[in-house]
Amino acid sequence: MGLISSMAKKERHFRVEIEEALCKGCLICVYACNKLGGGVLRRSERRTLLGGLYPTLAGECIGCRWCERLCPDLCISVEEE
Repeated sequence: MGLISSMAKKERHFRVEIEEALCKGCLICVYACNKLGGGVLRRSERRTLLGGLYPTLAGECIGCRWCERLCPDLCISVEEE
């Protein structure tokens, strides 16, 4: 097996971090994840200071970064581990 084919089979893992102090709970990230990404972000039952709901991760992130790109408050970061 060549180097390129072994690299293609390497599993990639991503870590999603949500800066709750910046999050207003608009859930645009959840919508983007479910429509454009892997569908792993969900709304939690916890409320932000503004009354919105925090997003929470409910599965393995695929690293599409749609949540990060579309977050209006820049409170989500996706990093490859």
